[in-house]
Amino acid sequence: MKKKSTKKFNIKDIAKETGFSMMTVSRALSNPDKVSKLKREKIEKIIKKRGYIPNFFAGNLKSGKSGFIMVIIPSLRTSIFNEYFSGLRETLEEQNYQPLVGITDYSLEKEESIINKFLGYKPEGIILVGTKHTKKTKENLLRSNIPLIETWDINHRPLDVIVGFSNYEAGYRITDYALKKKYKKLLFVNSSDKFMQREVRGAKRLEGFVDRMTKENLKYENFQITDPLDYIGSGDEIFSFYKKNKSKIDCIITFNEMTGLGILSVALRNNIKVPKQLGIAGIGNASVTDLLENKLTTVNTNQHLMGKLAASKLIDRINGVTLDQRIIDVGTSIVKGFSL
Repeated sequence: MKKKSTKKFNIKDIAKETGFSMMTVSRALSNPDKVSKLKREKIEKIIKKRGYIPNFFAGNLKSGKSGFIMVIIPSLRTSIFNEYFSGLRETLEEQNYQPLVGITDYSLEKEESIINKFLGYKPEGIILVGTKHTKKTKENLLRSNIPLIETWDINHRPLDVIVGFSNYEAGYRITDYALKKKYKKLLFVNSSDKFMQREVRGAKRLEGFVDRMTKENLKYENFQITDPLDYIGSGDEIFSFYKKNKSKIDCIITFNEMTGLGILSVALRNNIKVPKQLGIAGIGNASVTDLLENKLTTVNTNQHLMGKLAASKLIDRINGVTLDQRIIDVGTSIVKGFSL
């Protein structure tokens, strides 16, 4: 019995079967608009018949254009990051770029490792969620000379370009709103030290809160939850702290909106009259919260727009466009719910 050939069908074979040159076949795959419709159809027919899969990666490496954009993000488990990534991906794919995604789980060491590995794929651009990096990561990124966009917090000296908002302003703004609503005894709920050391979001939001309270010479409470990704458990944890310190608290502000929804749910379940007895607000405004009957008062951080802008500005940089601004602020605004 004749042994079946394991030789892969390639461009040379397509050229032989169609009678076209290898250059014509290659052009039809990489720049189809530059090949006549008749030739394209004949080449496509052979490709379909033979099940040929073009090795674009090898060709792109030769041309210096991989088509990859490195995207480093702490998590895709939260609605905020999902909405950001949705805007980013839409814009990249519209321009035929493929995101190469690395998830750091909020670890700077893991970020460093992923970036080192992904640089081997020769990405055309890099988008980082977060502005805190190890010294080695910064050195490697700058040495790579690849167009780079950092996102999320603009209170930072950028490595190249930053697209984001002021976490400090977000904390300050929601505190100011609560004070104008006549709440005076505020509690700020933040993530644990374990997470605070890895990113600047919570720390900057707390700083804005503290400065606004200090401006009014008001005392405040600060509480750290154990696991910011455990929204239900965090709600119970916060409510337990509130019960023990009820006389000192008439309003709770959480560092993100999902934690705010967690404590809102627990408070209502325990027959707390919100917002009369206890005001509750969060920072961040995921669209999923719009579907809820009991809408939380939040700060809109424009994460979908941030993702789209980060991608479009990076593509400009890849194409050699000089950006007028190195720090691009998408801004924040109060989204009024019933809870405050």
